[in-house]
Amino acid sequence: MRVCMVVVVFLWISGLAWELPANGENRDQQVSILNLPPDPISFQPGSGSELASRYCLMCHSAEYVYMQPPHPHGQWMEIVNKMKESFGCPIPNEDMAQLVDYLVTQNSLQPSPSAPPAQRDDQTDTPGQSSIQSGDSQKGKSLYERHCVTCHGPGGKGDGPIGPVLVPPAANLTLLGKQSDKTILDTLRKGRPGTAMPAWEHDLNPQELNHLLSFLRTLTP
Repeated sequence: MRVCMVVVVFLWISGLAWELPANGENRDQQVSILNLPPDPISFQPGSGSELASRYCLMCHSAEYVYMQPPHPHGQWMEIVNKMKESFGCPIPNEDMAQLVDYLVTQNSLQPSPSAPPAQRDDQTDTPGQSSIQSGDSQKGKSLYERHCVTCHGPGGKGDGPIGPVLVPPAANLTLLGKQSDKTILDTLRKGRPGTAMPAWEHDLNPQELNHLLSFLRTLTP
């Protein structure tokens, strides 16, 4: 009974997380945004944490991983291989061993809450300069191809290799034209709980997020 209730709540939240029209329909319809709390924890520092953030967060939260019982090395390898072969996780074969080694080291950890990223002096905002002006769309394209294309597809329509099978499906980013820079950056930083959209604030610095924002603007017709 408890499992059924969790599933029902998850599906309800999923339907509210980021409502975008599918396949370009109703472009003039106002988009509804529900701001939900960010994930309370992130993958803890260590060799392989970047791989965990890049690939595991495509489908579930770091908290979900830390809720698992301790697994031996062989079982973690089976799990990672299943994610790759059955669910289409795009992790390269040469990175699987490092990811599994990292997951083994996390077996007995009690993760601490996510801390806000520190801002370097060279990343402070310039007065009077908007986020979109401070980003480089070409650098953003490289970041998009590395982190986003698997779900959102090369043109941002949500048609990446695993985008259509996610619950809810990956968002169509070509429909973000009416969204403010702040709304999009907040989504990039914090993710969308209840969806596969992860928080990138611990993996991309503020300037990289601005580059990514600049590229996303080029996807709008």
